[in-house]
Amino acid sequence: MLKKAPRNFLFIVIDQFRADLLTGALGRHVPLPNIRALAARSVHFRNHHTVVVPCGPARASLLTGQYAMNHGSVQNGVPLRRDIPNLATALRTIGRELLLFGYTDTQPDPRNLHPNDPAHLSYTGPILGITEVTEMREEAWEWLAHLRSRGYDVPDAGDLTALYRPQNDTLGGPALYDARDSDTAYLTDRVLAHLDVRKSQPWSAMVTYIRPHPPFVAPAPYNDLINPQDIPPPVEAAFEHPFFEAYHSRPSGTDMFWGFDGQQNAMAPEQIALCRSTYLGLAAEVDHHIGRLFEWLRNVGQLDDTLIVLTADHGEMLGDLGLWGKQTPFRAASHVPLMIGHPDIEPEDIDALTQSIDVAPTVLSVLGAASPSEMQGCNLLAPDRAYGQEAMVELELGSENGQGRFETAWQCPPDHCRALAFEKDGYRLAHFATDIEPMLFDVENDPDCTRNLAREDLPRLHHLRAEALSHRMRKGSV
Repeated sequence: MLKKAPRNFLFIVIDQFRADLLTGALGRHVPLPNIRALAARSVHFRNHHTVVVPCGPARASLLTGQYAMNHGSVQNGVPLRRDIPNLATALRTIGRELLLFGYTDTQPDPRNLHPNDPAHLSYTGPILGITEVTEMREEAWEWLAHLRSRGYDVPDAGDLTALYRPQNDTLGGPALYDARDSDTAYLTDRVLAHLDVRKSQPWSAMVTYIRPHPPFVAPAPYNDLINPQDIPPPVEAAFEHPFFEAYHSRPSGTDMFWGFDGQQNAMAPEQIALCRSTYLGLAAEVDHHIGRLFEWLRNVGQLDDTLIVLTADHGEMLGDLGLWGKQTPFRAASHVPLMIGHPDIEPEDIDALTQSIDVAPTVLSVLGAASPSEMQGCNLLAPDRAYGQEAMVELELGSENGQGRFETAWQCPPDHCRALAFEKDGYRLAHFATDIEPMLFDVENDPDCTRNLAREDLPRLHHLRAEALSHRMRKGSV
């Protein structure tokens, strides 16, 4: 353990960043020198998973240390109760203020708001207890104002659609803005400018990068940094399942790139390759700017007295199994990086299963704060730590109006359109709340989940289902 609590705390959360950019086949094709350097001097948890998707619920679990079934914010736009403690409120008990540069995707508790309060209109607000310094919510007003001040033709009313139109309307073409003015560059500029006037005092900062989240458009030179012909194609499923049929029953993900019609199963190979290479280019851009943060820490002499934690809210299918985004029960959607670094923490690679609910209790312990009893995760750096042997991922597939693609395809109400991924002993179960057959994968030998063993290994399937049920029963209340 640390001799004393670190002076500073830097919490970096990258949106939609797959773990295999560091440890898998894609990692050989994307330059991430700064994140890799952090991993080398950190405890690197290489089998780490978010406990829920998509963005809002994932960040709620990351910050509250609770499964979504307990905090209740199971979809983007579902409010998070005000009485649930989180990392920011817990840090305040020891006099630390957590500064936010970016977003937490939190829909506020409506019981504390007037019916006409405009806070109801956005699910990308800040979580209770955090201090929003630089706003990078969905509307991105501050960044738009910056772009307009730089002479760009910026739309009014926070409409970013046209802003993410590549030059010449060509997929893979450069963004309309220069690299120095990108959302990633702007956010980093604001972090450095603000922390530079705070450097004489201890500080705690959460920096959340939206990239490499779609739309898949990157500024030069990142748009063609990665040759699409050099990277491996997506893995293909060697099985059929009703999930795929329902998933592709309607267009989705039309914001992936300019002009996309949402027909993900009809994308041309060239489109798939360009989306994948642009995603890697955006990840490389984020790495470059993370390097700027580390360089500033080094220059002001605070690198050795700053706890650095880096993770992602969730992953990205990136065309694997014919899917994009994160609304799936497969591993690519939940497997994310986690690294915790400080000179007093011995670097180590950990391959045991860990979960996003473990992050907040671990940080609080290192910084000298007590974890609220409501937090369900464990301290990953405890001297007597015994890592969990299982990981659970919750997934809401239903829609607000009850007429979404899964409800329609499966002929069931929204509250039956739920899935649960449960991983233990080298196997991953995908279980559905309606009458849809489960899936079972040997992730030790098939981490991409290409072969469904549910019909071949019934004893293991039934055993893992029982284990998942027991886990939910044990963790279903706080």
